Amino acid sequence: MGLFDFLKKSDKKQETVQLQSKKEANIAKIKQYINIPDSIADSIADKVADIDNITINKDLDVESRVNELMKIYESLTDDQKRTRGGRYVIIHIAEVCFSERWIEDAFDNFNFAMQFKDTVGNPFLHLRLGQLNYLVQNKDKMHDELSRALIMDGEPIFKDEDPKLIEMVKRILKEPENGSWAEYDGQDWAITK
Repeated sequence: MGLFDFLKKSDKKQETVQLQSKKEANIAKIKQYINIPDSIADSIADKVADIDNITINKDLDVESRVNELMKIYESLTDDQKRTRGGRYVIIHIAEVCFSERWIEDAFDNFNFAMQFKDTVGNPFLHLRLGQLNYLVQNKDKMHDELSRALIMDGEPIFKDEDPKLIEMVKRILKEPENGSWAEYDGQDWAITK
């Protein structure tokens, strides 16, 4: 059964609502949904704390934070850039851009992160892409991405996010066959972490 088999038919018009969000990068959520590189093979294991600190450092403007993170990414070899370590840096760049509403840059970096091996299906990345599509009022893509986030992880992915997001998704998706969304545990997305 495909994703769109879950869709409800609705004649209701979707209302435009303002998205509430904190204007700071969410390192805790990244760590919950993205593995922290811990091996020397990932080449940034010793830089994880620096990456996290740069990402949330409000003493630096957004451009400076992005540039500092790009320096770390550019210091990797071409092979290392294609590892989970490279993806970890790109996701942090994307999160900085998202938190500061640099929409185009956030899109570019989250979409780039999705191209890494075993990444499609990661609920955090689908959530962020859904939120970005909301901000540019691309409702079809927003519903698609937010639906993927909900299907992969259930309601927990929407914790600490604007409650309107999950309500919008629930209006277009059917409840799971064996219960409600509140009881739904999601899919096995561990490989995407």
